[in-house]
Amino acid sequence: MSDLTLQNIIDAVNHNADILEKHCLEGVCVHQQIKPAPIWTVHHGLGSRRPLIDVYDTNGNKVGHGVNRQSQTYDYCELTFVVPIAGYAILRY
Repeated sequence: MSDLTLQNIIDAVNHNADILEKHCLEGVCVHQQIKPAPIWTVHHGLGSRRPLIDVYDTNGNKVGHGVNRQSQTYDYCELTFVVPIAGYAILRY
């Protein structure tokens, strides 16, 4: 899998602009995971223990994930995957 480039993120965010536009006044955080990993550590700073999370691979495909609720705080969460993956997550509350 190739490294995630800025253009990949721009293309994916533009593709999903309706999601961001709908929630832009509510607070949005985009987490970029360049190196494939089975657990992503996300410091979102949204002030919400249960933000809505959409995860996309480097090709812009939506992928499933788990959230470690025991380690989750108002500005931090861990996203877990079955296999190491690179991509980005859009978090919002």
